[in-house]
Amino acid sequence: MRIYLDNAATTSLDKEVFNAMIPYLLGHYGNPSSHHQQGQQVRKAIEGCRATIASLLNALPEEIIFTSGGTEADNMAILSAVYGQSITNVITTRFEHHAVLHTLNSLQAKGVIKVNFIKHDIKGNRCCTYDDPVTSLLCCSPGK
Repeated sequence: MRIYLDNAATTSLDKEVFNAMIPYLLGHYGNPSSHHQQGQQVRKAIEGCRATIASLLNALPEEIIFTSGGTEADNMAILSAVYGQSITNVITTRFEHHAVLHTLNSLQAKGVIKVNFIKHDIKGNRCCTYDDPVTSLLCCSPGK
């Protein structure tokens, strides 16, 4: 029996999702940004999916953003927070995914943000020894 434990990286495609996608993989493909009919049919399908997901999440369709994968989504979230919300102080751990750490380290090297690392043991549990007031606040919070 095969056991796959890296679902954070990639997950098998659900058969129902696969079956719903077949028409768009084999025949109804097109650039949804195009003005031609084939592209507009794809755009209509994508917008229908966006509306469905928004409804399930009690969100507005324009709040749903599709990305090509996790790294792109991580970067979009981080850069939007930093440049769109003026975030200048970030708290994370050294065992965060490299897609996040590389972006945070790059922003810190440019002087855009300060990255604060929470210390942790080998199992990922917080160690409440700290070097700065930001992480000390987090370590002293309920649930420590």
